[in-house]
Order: sequence, then structure tokens, then C-alpha cells
Amino acid sequence: MVNFKINGTSFELSSSEKVNLPLMVCSHERSGTHFVMNSISKCTEYTANPFLNFDYSPLGSLINFFSEESVRIFLNSLKNIKYNNSINYCTNSIIKSHFPLTLLGHDAKKLCKVIYIYRNPEEVFISYWKFLHRWDWFEGPKLNSPLELMKINPKGQSQRYQIENYKNYFVRWASHILIAKKEQKKSKNIVMVNYSDLENDFKKTIKNICNKLEINIICPPSKPNKEEYVHGKDLKLSYKEKQLMKSFIREEIQNFPDLPNDLKALFD
Repeated sequence: MVNFKINGTSFELSSSEKVNLPLMVCSHERSGTHFVMNSISKCTEYTANPFLNFDYSPLGSLINFFSEESVRIFLNSLKNIKYNNSINYCTNSIIKSHFPLTLLGHDAKKLCKVIYIYRNPEEVFISYWKFLHRWDWFEGPKLNSPLELMKINPKGQSQRYQIENYKNYFVRWASHILIAKKEQKKSKNIVMVNYSDLENDFKKTIKNICNKLEINIICPPSKPNKEEYVHGKDLKLSYKEKQLMKSFIREEIQNFPDLPNDLKALFD
């Protein structure tokens, strides 16, 4: 591991001559970001220990997240690291992001490799609902059910990831995935993966991701320990509340015909 400075600020990040581009794992919140990060970290040259949180904290003073040029300059600095008078090093610390992929601009394939993970909205919003109750600050609205959360407009600190306003959190979730799908068509360095594929066919899914992104697998893939993840508050849902959620999603998801087919099929 090498400590290096970016614009005068010191970060403890790992770097390696064995990778040529940084790796970003991106998603809507509570979609399996750490699942992917830790999975890739266990079997490739990339590492989640430490990872770089691509967020206002710690990077707000360094990056204008809504400037393609600023983001480009920052990401380029991560692949040209001077060490012992050499610039053959690139960070192999995985970059975690919840921002939409449009922030990478038109040069995404030159800036980094991207794994975008998406998940069944029912699971996303149950997890997100519990997550928002975990914090003592206003990360987002603390409501009585995930259904209420899906229906309300985004509030609090959670809005920092948005590039526009949304009618409600469900529209925000769907739009995040649609943006990724659109950006994927422009770059071979962006791969989309369904959380359920990791759950149900882990090794094959990891191998497919690495093959598409030309990431070397250095040891057999193995599932990470979920107990290491940040969990939300232990809240319970009744059967009736879950059924109401499903009904709402089944109706609303019809408004987004371009969502991945494996998501839409869950609510046919």
C-alpha cells in the first residue's frame, strides 16, 4: 500500500503496477455495492481494503461532482501515481459510488472500469428503509414503512447523489438504473449485474464480470461474509405491508419499460 497525495490531500489508498485502470463499483443505495466490492477484492488484484468512497465526504473539497472535467481530472490522477520516480502505478483500491454514471462523461471507457449492480426494488427499499432509520442525522425520511418511502419525494442528505429532482424515491431508483443502462451502451468498460445472479450463481457471475472487464482472477472466487456490511435498524414488516409493496411496485414498474428484463419479470 502506498500513501499518495491528490491536490495536496493525503489518501491511504493501495496502488499496483498490475492494473491499468481504476475499478468503480456503482449502484443505487442498498443494491449490493459492498457485496460486489468484497467479492472482487477476494479474487483479483483490486482491493476493498482500503476502498475509496466517491462521495462528498471525503472528496467534496477536491471534486466538483457535477463537472465532467473535474471528475475526469480526478480519476486520471488515480491511474498515474508517482512512486519511486515511476508513473507506472494505478490505484487498485476499488472506488465506491452511488452517483449516476453520467458523471463519468463521454470518456468513461478511458477513465475506469465500472461494475454496476442493481437489485429487486422490494429488497432495495426494505433495506433502504431500515438503513435510513439507523442514523441520528437526516440522511432521508424515517417513515413507517418502505412503501411510504417509495412514494415520497427524496429528502435530506440522500439528495446529494441526484442530478435532478424526482417525484419520489421509486422514480429515483428506476432512473438510476436506466442511466446506467444507457451509459453501458457507450462503453465496453461498463458491466451491469443483477444482485440475484451473485446470490444464485456466484462463481459464474464473478467470472463473467471479470472476463468482460478484462480483470485477471488470481484465486477462485468466494463469497464474502455479509456480517461485515453496514446493516440498518432491525425493523419488521407485516405480511400485509409486504403485499402492498409488491402491488405498488407491480403497477409503477410498468412506467419504465426499458428497465432490465430480469427486473420487470419479477413483477409480471
